[in-house]
Amino acid sequence: MLQRHYESTNAPFTLFQREGTRNWSMRYSLGGKQIKKSLGIADHSLAMQRAHEIYHEQKYRHKQGLSLTQHAFNDVAEEFIEKVCAEAERGERSHYHPTFWPPIIRRFPVGYFGDKAIDLITAADVARYLEWRKTYWTNGPGSQIEKIRCEREDGRVFTRPAPRKIAALTTMKGEMVIIRELFRQAALWGYCKPLELPTVETRKRPDNRRPGFKPEEYEKLIAKSIERINEHHTSLKVIRAKDGRVWTQKAVTENIRADRVRLHAYIELMANSGLRPTEAKNLTWGDISLYRETRKLPLHKQDARLAVRGKGKHGNTVPLYGAVSALEMLWNLFEHELGREPQDDDPVFADETGKPILSFKKSLNALLIAAGLEKDNRGVRRTSYSFRHFYISQMLANNVSVHHVARNTRTSLAMIDKHYAQVNTEQIKDFLRPGQEDFANEPLLLDDDSYDEIKLLEKRIEELRRGEKGRSTEQKIAERYAEKRTG
Repeated sequence: MLQRHYESTNAPFTLFQREGTRNWSMRYSLGGKQIKKSLGIADHSLAMQRAHEIYHEQKYRHKQGLSLTQHAFNDVAEEFIEKVCAEAERGERSHYHPTFWPPIIRRFPVGYFGDKAIDLITAADVARYLEWRKTYWTNGPGSQIEKIRCEREDGRVFTRPAPRKIAALTTMKGEMVIIRELFRQAALWGYCKPLELPTVETRKRPDNRRPGFKPEEYEKLIAKSIERINEHHTSLKVIRAKDGRVWTQKAVTENIRADRVRLHAYIELMANSGLRPTEAKNLTWGDISLYRETRKLPLHKQDARLAVRGKGKHGNTVPLYGAVSALEMLWNLFEHELGREPQDDDPVFADETGKPILSFKKSLNALLIAAGLEKDNRGVRRTSYSFRHFYISQMLANNVSVHHVARNTRTSLAMIDKHYAQVNTEQIKDFLRPGQEDFANEPLLLDDDSYDEIKLLEKRIEELRRGEKGRSTEQKIAERYAEKRTG
């Protein structure tokens, strides 16, 4: 029940007091809706002033096409998460977004903006958020967290220690993609105006090339891989006796050999195709054409084409012939372990049960350490991406068009120039000296007999040019060749 009612002939709203309170509220109509709002002010003149401010703010929002009610950032974030999950179920966005995006949104932007109205968040607020996010795990709220919960694409859930490091540039850029999409969707819903968000910037490192391999380093890695495959593999089995004694016993296992064969094939395929690790993880036998129909032909007639997808991109790749032998290893291993040929939906990189291998990180690191190639000459740690760098660098060193390389590796010319095009100059020295290939060759010196023969021929050519008979010269030439035939 309304206790007190006040109307102004000039005001586009009505002030009233509810029963049991001295504070004023306002009622007005806008956009075909009647809206009531408590002002929280007991003084009538101050309430009238505040009501005018609110009405004109709401009129401006209505004119700009914004919602007349403000929406808290955390509520908008949850609505956005629901939309992302629904779109993923319909196949309209990547299947990993519902797994990885919600924890990022809830921990970082929601943790910072909370219930602040999303239409009141400015570009300056987002810039301050970026600074807060960089040190979240070092001296921010994350510094008080010991363990974090992680969920993988395959549904596996586990905990790991919270990181104690500054957020990397790539991490910040990846999270800003999510935040930009959230604000863009909020603007489409009419919750806020389109916001020009700041970009993530940092000082560039002196050398940001991806660590690759020199040709001799790659050969060393392959040799070490083959050596490890042929080792006598053993594992230590712990024996516990009833009397409390404990000892170890060596037990031979073929699983280690099979895992090392998989790793070797992975390296060969990556280095001969330039695939991204994500593309290799998603690769199935159905994505490979030409291989099934040619695998039993002579080696020089075998071939393969790869239809790859990953990192939001897809395309076809023509690998080097070295990739065919890697496919043969993986095919034979699959048949041996599962007792059947791979089907189109089977992953190319499968474990002994036929399930996809999500990462070779642990086994690759062990091989790199064993080969003494864990880091490059700058001290940068090598990863699976290093084989992509090796492939692109070798293609450029062999004078393959950079446009063809970019197309075959699904990247841009700018990215090749920035990350991959630092080719060892020794490999391209001949291309850096066009037309001078024979300059360094030792000159051939003519003996006296050859020199006299050349002079005699030049003399006869000059006589013929002048129309002279030159019988004596012609006779000398005939005698010289007659001597060579008889000699």
